[in-house]
Amino acid sequence: MRTLMVIAEMGSGGAEAVVADLAADRLDRGDEVAVASDRGWRTAHVAGRGADLVPVPLRRPGAPALARSAARLRRNLRQRPADLLHTHNVRATLAAHLAQRAAGRRAPLVATVHGLAAEDYPRAARVLDRCADVVVAVSADVADRLASGGLPTDRLRVVENAAPALRLPARAAARAALGLPADQQVALAVSRLVAPKRPDLLVDAWSRVPGAPLLLLAGDGPARPGLERRVADAGLADRVRLLGDRHDVDRLLAAADLLLLASDREGLPVSVLEAMGAGVPVAASAVGGLTSLAGAVELVAEPTVDAWAASVRRLLEDPGRRRDLAAAAGALVEERFSPAAMTASYDAIYTDVT
Repeated sequence: MRTLMVIAEMGSGGAEAVVADLAADRLDRGDEVAVASDRGWRTAHVAGRGADLVPVPLRRPGAPALARSAARLRRNLRQRPADLLHTHNVRATLAAHLAQRAAGRRAPLVATVHGLAAEDYPRAARVLDRCADVVVAVSADVADRLASGGLPTDRLRVVENAAPALRLPARAAARAALGLPADQQVALAVSRLVAPKRPDLLVDAWSRVPGAPLLLLAGDGPARPGLERRVADAGLADRVRLLGDRHDVDRLLAAADLLLLASDREGLPVSVLEAMGAGVPVAASAVGGLTSLAGAVELVAEPTVDAWAASVRRLLEDPGRRRDLAAAAGALVEERFSPAAMTASYDAIYTDVT
């Protein structure tokens, strides 16, 4: 079977990690796999495993880029017809649908939705209803929002993202490699630097956290220049570091005492699942699929600087609470979020539609 996976880019995000895992699984099963995206460091990873790469400009906004993406997918489908298409998020789904229609041959299309702004769900439901045979939501919250937007529930499935199995280096070695003192408390945030991820909340909260804990912001994006100014204006240059896009999340987690995620919206973020599986306690916004992690994650109910400062302060001052969260998270990962469970669920869907 030949599977074509379509995603905007193959960088450091959680959706990209899911695509890489699914591509590797299909290749291990002996299938042919092609990954269509607008580049990113994970393309080398999937190509190294044996996947074909199809360049499409899906990361760029606007109708012209969508049309060019559909045209490139159409050419690929005519040259090497696919037995199955698996798209990630709405724009990729629409491009693949247009490509199939222009190619004159339609294979089953599975679309995974990793999370959207609340106001985008009704339109997304209409597009997905027209374009996809099965729609996979990464959390029950995403599924409920799509259903409320009008997507028929008989074509909806929930497959939760998996916690990648990381092999962390020793804490001392990780801190030495990063130039961090052995005894300094360190919090880590891993996300694109874009407005919905709310890195500004963390930076502003940091001026209200006592002592000298260090905040590491791993990721890049359009919000970075503003964050750099914010850090400088607050006099936090010695307590907040912007690391840029990183490929060494295992080292960063090994060095961290906490993982923080202050997003306004989320499906089920892989960065949180990574930290849970690695034994790093997490504080995260009480939004979307994150609410299903209550008891294993410290949920911050209010998107305010005061609420975040108070939550971080409590966790840094209470090692017992951090140990309890890490233990509960490890048990939950083992129960719900194994890579084998995720790939088996997708394999069952692939079998059903083909």
